[in-house]
Amino acid sequence: MPITDPAIKAAIKNVTSELTLNDGSNARGGGSLMMVVRRLNDGSTSAIWYARWIRQGKRSKKLIGRYPEITLAGARQMMAADISPTLQAGKSIRFVATPGNKPTVERMFQAYIAHMQDKKRASADEVERMLLLAKYNAADELGRTKLASEVDASNVVEYVSGFYRQGHRGAADKARSYVASAYAWAIKSKNDYTRESAPDWGVKHNPAADVPKDSGATTTRERNLTAKELAQLWNAAKAGTGFSTESAACILMLIGCGQRVQETLRIDGCEIDIEHAVWDMPADKTKGGKRPHSIPLPKQVLPVLQRLIDRRGDGPLFPARTGSKSALIHHSSIKQAIDRWLLTDDCKVKPFQTRDLRRTWKSRAHDAGIDRFTRDLIQQHAKHDTGSKNYDRAEYFPQMREAMDKWSVWLSANGCE
Repeated sequence: MPITDPAIKAAIKNVTSELTLNDGSNARGGGSLMMVVRRLNDGSTSAIWYARWIRQGKRSKKLIGRYPEITLAGARQMMAADISPTLQAGKSIRFVATPGNKPTVERMFQAYIAHMQDKKRASADEVERMLLLAKYNAADELGRTKLASEVDASNVVEYVSGFYRQGHRGAADKARSYVASAYAWAIKSKNDYTRESAPDWGVKHNPAADVPKDSGATTTRERNLTAKELAQLWNAAKAGTGFSTESAACILMLIGCGQRVQETLRIDGCEIDIEHAVWDMPADKTKGGKRPHSIPLPKQVLPVLQRLIDRRGDGPLFPARTGSKSALIHHSSIKQAIDRWLLTDDCKVKPFQTRDLRRTWKSRAHDAGIDRFTRDLIQQHAKHDTGSKNYDRAEYFPQMREAMDKWSVWLSANGCE
């Protein structure tokens, strides 16, 4: 959809999940201007400008800033005056300078998010929401136009204590952590010799480093579902009782494969080999982002995946309602579906969180007779020691396949068919 002022206003008014506007060019040569409009969980809307380009067949983008702080005319002027000439000269865009060119809190956070996106960090969207987009975001509370170097520990305390006072202890700890990470990056980035250019944010000290971590905010969870509880959840999801098609499929995949929630939600149809019952997860979708991961699939999830592939094709199997490839169903949607199911009259399962299903897989797979090393292999927990990372090149897939066959038998024997 071309970018015009009326189109921007219409998108902000009507967006239900995510919409992308672009200037109509193919992003080659001097690149192109793009706006991403999102409906946030709190009901508010964000509109963010990006510069995007294609070089050697690879797509890249950099965040410019938010609308309406940067107008359409302003964004086009930045493209024409700074970004396009840089791209046409064959240089990379390491950072997009916003008007005023001051090392503000907002600009520093924007650059940090762009860095995370470049590294394909799965948490980039969540960090961007907390630092820049949410109703109670760090940039607004610390001061968007304040110099990043002027923020001190008292400002960070005032921001995170807002979550704490409302009883959101975990959110407070996350907010402190995200601000600390952004400032740590800003201090190191100016000395990054692998980049063509790096701005000096003027930050000499990390203000969040002086704010103690709340060690009680996050505790090691022990909750894992019993065989009977797992069977009740499996059969409710399979029957679609209170679950959408996507939520039910995600839950069945979490039970069947034992992978992380975000990794499961980011599946593309082209990663699934139904004939050989294999899920080939690309490296950039794994938590570490360094090595691909192949998971043998139990027979129970194959019909689930086939239905999704028939419906979605080779693209994302869990897209949001807009169908945009960049707008995936969020973890919170699965959590909300589970919470609703837990409140139904027929449910006999004690409360649990979505992430507890990964621990449940680990625990019940032990009951199926799968040794710990193989369970760790399947869940990407193994081979992190020096010897394994640098020297162990053994092929463990047959061992993982045998384990998943045992898991499939256990599922059938315990009412998960």
